[in-house]
Amino acid sequence: MKIAIDLTPLHGRKWTGVELYAIDLYHALLELNYEVIPIFHVKNDLDDNPNSFIIKPTKRLLLENFALSKAIRTIKADVALFPIFPPPVDVYFCCKTKIMPTIHDLAFLKYRSTINFAAKYYLTPKTLWAFKQADELITISETVKKQLQHYTQLTIKNWGENISSYFRKENLSINANCLNDFGLQPDKYYISVSTIEPRKNLTYLLDIIRDELMQGDKKLVLVGRRGWEKSIRLQQQFNELKQHIIFTEYVSMETLQSLYHYAYAFVLMSLDEGFGRTPLEAIACGCKRIVVSDIGIFHEVLGSDVNYLPLNDIECCKDAFNKNKWAETPSTFKVPFDVLKDRIDL
Repeated sequence: MKIAIDLTPLHGRKWTGVELYAIDLYHALLELNYEVIPIFHVKNDLDDNPNSFIIKPTKRLLLENFALSKAIRTIKADVALFPIFPPPVDVYFCCKTKIMPTIHDLAFLKYRSTINFAAKYYLTPKTLWAFKQADELITISETVKKQLQHYTQLTIKNWGENISSYFRKENLSINANCLNDFGLQPDKYYISVSTIEPRKNLTYLLDIIRDELMQGDKKLVLVGRRGWEKSIRLQQQFNELKQHIIFTEYVSMETLQSLYHYAYAFVLMSLDEGFGRTPLEAIACGCKRIVVSDIGIFHEVLGSDVNYLPLNDIECCKDAFNKNKWAETPSTFKVPFDVLKDRIDL
């Protein structure tokens, strides 16, 4: 079976959640011995696969809506996978290739008012079109699959999500010197890794961790893009806690792994997630304490081996931080590194 996979969004972007998912999916397909045709923009950013299809430098709108659909028709694969962005709107017509996009979450519908302009008026219509025209949909969790069933009649396959092989024990690169760049000491900071956007609920986190930061000796390290969260309340919190918060923005893999490893605890108070890979990355890197919001997806992925906090009880959460009696994730916790390879069903 010939499988085409759209990896054009990898070029010129920082590789975070969805990009790492796409890379893991590509590697899983290779391990399963399919004839895999990766489609890249400008160059193959991953390997020396002789079957790579390279699209020459092209403006984004032309790339995603014309050059990519032309590539799919030229390759004539049995299946075309779109693991990052939705397919071109015309790829469903006059094309015998089976079209299967991945839907990571429904934030674009559930939190429409919080997403940026491009997501709202460009990616959302293309995704809704895929709900009607694609052959099948892929998703990454049972939580998202159940939500998707309210919006489409298409077959939905939950292939799950891997944690990148970069986080396997034998591939870790832990270096205490990385902490020096931020003036940090081991066990003297909480870490939260995500784009700063409304769905990540950072204002709530700062409300509940404020007393711990102000009165204790720990800092809060925020790793990730600043994103599109621009609320006045959040800016006020940043100003009030500026001596206790460290923004790293995007960091190297070695720095990220080291920050995870030496953190006192990982914390994430998301309102919603499609999968939530960062707490699993933290566990893989040796972070002993994981504190997350009490939402369904985290229970699906993390089970009973982490600490859950309610999203509607600030005083309860403050008390938990003040007591600092977090349960440690057992060393026997199994991080999912090979889920995709086991679940791919074409």
